[in-house]
Amino acid sequence: MKSSTVRIIIMALLLLSCTATNAYASMFELEIVPISKINKDPTVYDSTMAYRKISVVGNISELSKKYVNLTENSTSLKVDTTEIKLFDGFNVGDQAMITGQFRYDPLEDSIFIPTYVLHYPTVDMGLVNISSIVSNSSAHNGRYMTVIGNMSKIDMSTGIYQMTIRDDNNNDLKVYYYGSTKLVPGDVIKVFGLYNGRILYSESMGLNKSPLSISTLVPGFSSIMGSLAILSIALLLKSKRRND
Repeated sequence: MKSSTVRIIIMALLLLSCTATNAYASMFELEIVPISKINKDPTVYDSTMAYRKISVVGNISELSKKYVNLTENSTSLKVDTTEIKLFDGFNVGDQAMITGQFRYDPLEDSIFIPTYVLHYPTVDMGLVNISSIVSNSSAHNGRYMTVIGNMSKIDMSTGIYQMTIRDDNNNDLKVYYYGSTKLVPGDVIKVFGLYNGRILYSESMGLNKSPLSISTLVPGFSSIMGSLAILSIALLLKSKRRND
């Protein structure tokens, strides 16, 4: 095999790697705003009048059913814990990323309303059995993971697909999917997402594919990116033949 052909193959493989879609969905990790910046100019980040979501990062310095204090360099932010299950498995001292809305109140305490709570730096647990999640929910909370199961139920509600996936031992996992799908009950699906508050939130799911599929060889690879990569390879080969 000519060295020029080898170079093209290597470039193609690199292209396949580069076109793999980002492992983490953007809805869970938004613009990180320093807590000190929020406290200095709270009206800029106030979502009371204008809907806005941001992410904050810090160490949990206080954790109770009333509220959480998230601290960054001695500056703290009060976080609402109405949905206390979002914090399952978190402890004082843990570093966390919290994505949600900041509510400024000039008369009383301002507060951050969490939508997602993640361990930080973020953690991808890879392929996880549903039975493991069900038996120890707090150990998986706030982490990314991939799950395979039989979809037993799917409903559309307020623009979100709410579904249940089940393993061979009849363990059920609730999944919220943000996207469009033609999947139906009975399909065996693979879901990647963030497990938080006993729900797997996902922007990426589909039929469980063959181990030899390109999405298995290159994790996160999408069909659109695949088409672009194949087109790029064809152009490289065409260019090579023209220059030979």
